[in-house]
Amino acid sequence: MSAKRRILLIDSSDSARTILFNEISSRAPDLDIIACASGKEAMTAVKRYEFEIITTGISLPDIDGYQLIEQIRETPKNKETAIFVVSGDIDTRVVGGDMEDTDAVTAYFDKSEGHKSLINFILNFLGTHNELPVKVLYVDRSATSTAITTGILERNDIEYFHFRDSGEALEFLKQDLAEHANCSIDVMITDLMLTSDVNGYELIQTIRNELNLDYLTLPVLLMTIEPGEDERTDFTAIFGAGTNDFITKPIDEGDLLTRLQTLVNIKRQSEALNS
Repeated sequence: MSAKRRILLIDSSDSARTILFNEISSRAPDLDIIACASGKEAMTAVKRYEFEIITTGISLPDIDGYQLIEQIRETPKNKETAIFVVSGDIDTRVVGGDMEDTDAVTAYFDKSEGHKSLINFILNFLGTHNELPVKVLYVDRSATSTAITTGILERNDIEYFHFRDSGEALEFLKQDLAEHANCSIDVMITDLMLTSDVNGYELIQTIRNELNLDYLTLPVLLMTIEPGEDERTDFTAIFGAGTNDFITKPIDEGDLLTRLQTLVNIKRQSEALNS
């Protein structure tokens, strides 16, 4: 069983905490949400639980928000947790400039954008399902592998676009970029063996170098065969080509879904931090 996903909301406003708690709960019912009104309450929580995201305001009744963040970073369970500062102060970054650890704050959110935008920001960062559907580009010429993989995607309600030919996949990406001004595809899955002219490595390199789609903009999962007894997985070639991750055949459904979720989270987090 996977660990419970938790987020911590720190805000001195009762109404703000209630609104955030209720709306996030309704859109992501599997999340465990803890809401605190003070630094003392928050420190009790962070010492007990590990959180994926912590949001905090600057003005709390018993401690400055930045001092609280420094204390949170000293706790074993949450020293690497994503922390968002929510403030209406346009000089938030300047105000926080005295912190010893300049990387202690993961991102800043302008309170004037409203609670709905903050909720979208949080859920996008988590990779939690919301209004944004998951879209996969799948490139594979093997009928057997395609049947297995598309079956997994369909059973799990994942939208996908399948191409046997790498050239068609590249044209699809070019058209997608032209229509959306950015890449709307969340993950590309490609087999290593495509055609005699182009293999998976070359397809990925073209996407990275010619289309300028980096690891965060379009995460790539490469499918390979299990190496034989006297063979070794060529990690240098796999990751040198620009692959985020790889999976070996025969494809295990649980393994594929876990890797896809991780890669979707990478893209969502990048989008949240750059929005």
